[in-house]
Amino acid sequence: MREVNRRTFLASAGAGTAALALGPGVRAAGANDRLNVAVIGIRGRGGSHIDAFCANPSTRIVTLCDIDSREFDGPAREVEKKSGKAPKREQDLRRVFDDKDIDIVSIATPNHWHALATIWACQAGKDVYVEKPVSHNVTEGRRMVEAARKYDRIVQTGTQNRSSKGVQEAMEFLRSGKLGQIFMAKGLCYKPRGSIGTKPDGPVPPGVDYNLWLGPAPEKPFNPNRFHYNWHWHWDTGNGDIGNQGIHQMDVARWGINKDTYPTKILSSGGRFGYKDDGETPNTQIATYHYGDCLLQFEVRGLNTNDELGIRVGNLFYGTEGYMAVNGSKWATYLGPKNEPGPKGSGGGGDGGHFDNFVKAVQARKRDILTADILEGHLSSALCHLGNISYRLGRALTFDGQSETFGSDSEANEMLTREYRSPFTVPARV
Repeated sequence: MREVNRRTFLASAGAGTAALALGPGVRAAGANDRLNVAVIGIRGRGGSHIDAFCANPSTRIVTLCDIDSREFDGPAREVEKKSGKAPKREQDLRRVFDDKDIDIVSIATPNHWHALATIWACQAGKDVYVEKPVSHNVTEGRRMVEAARKYDRIVQTGTQNRSSKGVQEAMEFLRSGKLGQIFMAKGLCYKPRGSIGTKPDGPVPPGVDYNLWLGPAPEKPFNPNRFHYNWHWHWDTGNGDIGNQGIHQMDVARWGINKDTYPTKILSSGGRFGYKDDGETPNTQIATYHYGDCLLQFEVRGLNTNDELGIRVGNLFYGTEGYMAVNGSKWATYLGPKNEPGPKGSGGGGDGGHFDNFVKAVQARKRDILTADILEGHLSSALCHLGNISYRLGRALTFDGQSETFGSDSEANEMLTREYRSPFTVPARV
């Protein structure tokens, strides 16, 4: 099976706009043109992508892409109902990148496909909205940043809390200094995760291109417990709940402590407790990241548990003058030694604003408009990966943020990337 070839393009610049790299035949959309969108991965989270781009008057969905042809009918009817035109159907994402009429690729595949799909899209001259976590491992994330910059693409990460007015207000309050020095952030992912049971390997369902679904992952027989959604709980394709629901709260935690660098020390432990099933990733996990002047803690609890300050999925921030609780778009503070209620707010949230922010950046050709540029997504996703590496090795790690390696720790360094199944290889250089 062929790979999409790397392409380099002449830059063209309009008055007052950034240069726009275009692939051969890729159309130069005018300011008043609607942007053509392809959604890759239309089951589950892909439905939200479809809803958002159908609702935006500046975009239209022209193609749906999924390796499971059984999934097309419902989403295709929805697109036709909202747009008046039936979308094209593709099983092979490479056909999407070949289509010169597509401006935007929106990626809602399993995690192990995020990086390669984004890199190929950038090389084909498309702008990209990619779900969280942006990568399956640390090295992939860096390659995605490099591809976005090299090909001058607008790439938004699906960490939509960055576009929430409520969370933005909370971050502004933390920056104001009214909580004093922020010395610890804690991300909470207390989301119930029951057993997925055990299932035997079996035949590939009709209509599924399993070779494409595997993509970069190792060759294994088809198993329904490694397929739709349950891929999250297997290391070959997912990153556990710290990299599923948890990446949202990890991103807010890093945002709150105002760090665009890496921690120097990481320690994580946990397990898959309470049941025995086909899953591999922990349902209970604690990770601690040491930045020198502050800590970031993260906790996954997939079994029955209490909440913390009414929060099960959210964030806590601790300062020398008080602490803050962030629950969705709502936030509240507690001040002084008596924990007296302080300022609070709820500025609203929701997915739509995050997709709209992306579209505005695409139209303006300005990545600084993005609330969640690919670099932000890489840094937050990498924290999830670093915690998982510590968990899987069963020991503390020391990380060099400049080189994005564990220094001379060869065992840990091997886990910063993976062996890829040809031809689905994330390149060492883009």
